[in-house]
Amino acid sequence: MPSGGKFLDADGCAQCHGGGFAGDTSYLSFDTWAGTMMANAARDPVFFAALAVANQDAPGVGTFCIRCHTPIGFVRGHATPPDGSALDKVDSQGIGCEVCHRSEPSPAPNDPYFLGDAQLVFSEDTAKRGPYADSVSPAHSSKLDSGLASSRFCGQCHQVTNPGSELRDASGAPMGIAFPLDTTYEEWESSAYADEGSGVHAGCVDCHMPRVSGEKPVATPAGSPLRKDPRKHTLAGGNYWGIQAVMAANPERAAAFPVAFENALTNTLETLKSAVKVTIESAPESLLPGEPFEVKVRVTNLSGHKFPTGYAESRRAWVAVALVGSHGHEGEEMFLAGGYDAATGHIQEEPKTRVYRAQHGRFNGQAGEAEEHLALHDMVLSDSRIPPKGFVPSITTMPLGEIDFNDGNGGYRDYDEATLLLEAPVELTGSLSLSARVYYQSMTREYVEFLRDANTTTSHGEALHAIYKATGEAPPILVASAEAPVSLGGGGSGGGSGSGGGGGSGGGSGGGSGGGSGGEITPSGCDCRGSGGRGSGSALAILFALGLSAARRASRKP
Repeated sequence: MPSGGKFLDADGCAQCHGGGFAGDTSYLSFDTWAGTMMANAARDPVFFAALAVANQDAPGVGTFCIRCHTPIGFVRGHATPPDGSALDKVDSQGIGCEVCHRSEPSPAPNDPYFLGDAQLVFSEDTAKRGPYADSVSPAHSSKLDSGLASSRFCGQCHQVTNPGSELRDASGAPMGIAFPLDTTYEEWESSAYADEGSGVHAGCVDCHMPRVSGEKPVATPAGSPLRKDPRKHTLAGGNYWGIQAVMAANPERAAAFPVAFENALTNTLETLKSAVKVTIESAPESLLPGEPFEVKVRVTNLSGHKFPTGYAESRRAWVAVALVGSHGHEGEEMFLAGGYDAATGHIQEEPKTRVYRAQHGRFNGQAGEAEEHLALHDMVLSDSRIPPKGFVPSITTMPLGEIDFNDGNGGYRDYDEATLLLEAPVELTGSLSLSARVYYQSMTREYVEFLRDANTTTSHGEALHAIYKATGEAPPILVASAEAPVSLGGGGSGGGSGSGGGGGSGGGSGGGSGGGSGGEITPSGCDCRGSGGRGSGSALAILFALGLSAARRASRKP
């Protein structure tokens, strides 16, 4: 583009679209955008650590990566060299204001937006596109473009392939299509949410750019018109720790925009809590110490794509079951399955639980091999993520692995129903609550250590590892829980199933209370502990205790 497109620094937009209005800092576009992963896609320390390894594995591939993380930087010619060293302040805004508001439909008559891999078309004029026909600003000219709210507009970036790697089938045979790194848009497009006649239709912006109720200005200068139910630029996903990592890597940025980063953290937790629902379908009402028993748990995906979705290398969710105290022992809990060992970063392996994640890998000449060199991946080895409602998969989004999501009628379920085989502890008696939970992690220790150890060219891997340690090592976040009362050792009475839902507080273990009347919990050589507060501020302490509890059980047979 002439003169590099004359793209502007997004921080300048804050003069009119940030700083709050009448004391409300929760809805203006800059205030809700500036702390998000979108705004910081080219400041993300995970991106730079992964970029270094990708360039080692496939020299030059980083230019392709940069195109997604800073489309403006790509258009301005700063995606070479491929290590990101040419990026400047304007490029570092990542998915900044002008990435969307300077975009325009493609010249193709039947394809207004080219799907995938940041194939954006930018206007040569500097007018800002948006949803209002009467926008007037002393800072820029404006044009109406309702297409910005379409899900296909989002699909320009949230569908990512590696053009240098061909997808292979289970036998290792090439399939003639580029390897799918991220299929979030296709997951939505293949669901009932994309069907306007389904009764549940919802587009990307309906969840990720929710409206604020009422008539409010979207700019702060005096006389700015009121807009009915304007959209917030929350753009929240599930990467809570990613925001913390960005703040640690860019402390001057975090200090300059504290409200925006706090908004982003809060909105991310709210998004996660709305993603899934968990219910206890069946569980015993009473147990004897040491008695084997079964719990049937259902986890329903409430999001418009797979749960979890996005970056396969580090994201996972899983089911945990814990006994939670009552009658003076509120907050004390003991994990029977799915406990997280903070000392190792591992999920408790026995008894077995459900883990939802995708595993990519590489064909070694005989079979697929799990590994983390994403630039070389050519096989999807497993995909146990929960599909969205009404899912009709393609060859690149097909569920793979031990969890069978087939509904028996040619379709796919939007839930997983698992029967977990557990054993009542011998240390506790009394009235308790059986708590079924879903935890989510956007980063794993294994992946951070891989990015550190595999990097032989830059210090980005070491820097990421230091940030990981300094920010509490990305503790799991409780996103949903359900409770059912149970009497252990003959004390009390209770029911056999529990209601549930989404909504655990961030980074903590969301204990519940309840259960029938009867004796108190009596710990003997107790493997339980108080979980303390439930707010996000207590996240690290809670998960540290959770990990210690899991570690103490590591040598005990279920």
